[in-house]
Amino acid sequence: MSSLKSEKVAEMYDATGEIGLYLISDNQLHFGYWDENNRDANVGEGAERLTQMMIDKSEILQGERFCDLGCGVGVPAMRIAKAKGCFVDGITISKYQCNKGKDLAEEAGMSDQVRFIQGNALEIPCDDAIYDGGWFFESIFYMGHSEALREAYRILKPGATLLIADLITRPNTTEEFKKFAKEELDSDHIPKEDYPGLLDEAGFDLIEIDDITEFVMPFMFSRLKAGFKQHEAEVLQYVKSEEINGWLQVFENVCDNLGYILVKAKKRVRS
Repeated sequence: MSSLKSEKVAEMYDATGEIGLYLISDNQLHFGYWDENNRDANVGEGAERLTQMMIDKSEILQGERFCDLGCGVGVPAMRIAKAKGCFVDGITISKYQCNKGKDLAEEAGMSDQVRFIQGNALEIPCDDAIYDGGWFFESIFYMGHSEALREAYRILKPGATLLIADLITRPNTTEEFKKFAKEELDSDHIPKEDYPGLLDEAGFDLIEIDDITEFVMPFMFSRLKAGFKQHEAEVLQYVKSEEINGWLQVFENVCDNLGYILVKAKKRVRS
């Protein structure tokens, strides 16, 4: 991620208007998962379900070190730290997210277990091979997949598990949307089929790719719209109604054009 691009992503997440999304999503700024067990769940509950799925896929052990690459305000980081008894470093390019994460960790009494670093996840200020596991939770498309995987390889120990929640292109993804995503959302999306080669090139062995598009994209927009309606009075303290409509149009466009996968891989142990 170039310095200019990282600045634009930071500005996007630092923007006061984004507070509306934090309110609606219970501070979990990622998509949700809905099936027959939680069909009526709201955005925050759906996001919590997806966080738990990521935690369940992790192989991190008690007392080990985990890295959340693009951590938002750190709720998933705190969830995995509590569930697994591990120590988590969350890195975010956003000053707002970093400070909010620190506040939330302190409120939860987890400051000794979960810490936050403001910086570029492609240039993590740490030694090589120090983490026992990590994830990109809806963040890798901002960084560039090859570059992000190379940095993950550098910081993870041999045999460590890497998890990725990613928004992918589909056969119906339009060229117009790809251009919009790159120019307006500062994100690059790839098809699912690119993952095996990218992981292999970066030094990871692919364990599984779970395509959960059908449980995410058909529901996200309607749940988000309902969330904005429910919290309208609170959100309008920070943004104008036309800005809310603009956000909703973007999310509808994203849900129409992209799919959603969960990827599990291991850093190759070289002989």
